[in-house]
Amino acid sequence: MNLRTNIFLENKANRLREEMGILNADPISIHQILKHKHVLGYFAPLGKAPSGMAIKIKDANATDAKLFMLINTSDQYCKQRFTAAHELYHLLVQENFSYSYDEDMWSDKDQEEVNANYFATYLLLPQAGIKQLIPIEEQKKDKISLGAILYLEHNFRCSRLSLLYRLRHLGLVTEAFVDRMKGSVQKGALEYGYDLSLYTKTEKTELVGDYNILARRLYDENKISLAKYYSYLKDMNINLKEARNAEEGNLG
Repeated sequence: MNLRTNIFLENKANRLREEMGILNADPISIHQILKHKHVLGYFAPLGKAPSGMAIKIKDANATDAKLFMLINTSDQYCKQRFTAAHELYHLLVQENFSYSYDEDMWSDKDQEEVNANYFATYLLLPQAGIKQLIPIEEQKKDKISLGAILYLEHNFRCSRLSLLYRLRHLGLVTEAFVDRMKGSVQKGALEYGYDLSLYTKTEKTELVGDYNILARRLYDENKISLAKYYSYLKDMNINLKEARNAEEGNLG
């Protein structure tokens, strides 16, 4: 990748963080971005299926494109976040994009897949935030401690490999350091008292975006029935009818 493309992608990622009001040292909220950018995100356990998929549809007479991403929740939570950030590149940055089915996001044969990985890394792990959180005495090549690495990956909710490659890209660690630190991730986390949910599957099913707002608008405008409105909410794992019945029961 040439330097100009690299700078372009990092700037795009930083601008998105700024637009969302996310500080350099804070993790991004995938859900927040999906809702703000009107991306319909479907998270579901898909077993060994690809980690993600993105679709962008723009009708000839439409002003705005319809954006959709699918994320496999059979992957580790940290990988799900990276996949979602990767798909955001396809949907929000890549020109003339229509469809991506990511069987191998790490293939270097497709330049757009490479670009998506760099964008995801910059979005999840901003340079200023990383340097802000690493102790000054550890900001020398190969001097960063396991404790600092664990703090960074849990703060930014990223995988160990994503963080190590980012640190290498920033010139803070060598390839030998990456090889030495990339193993026994969960063991090290436990020894430092961290929860392991970052490294485990969620297996959740949920629909994220402004789908619920659009459904409510259709109902308020008398374009769909109450039953249809409930069915749309159920698509997002929201059962308003049961919630209302529970409230009425509690009121006794």
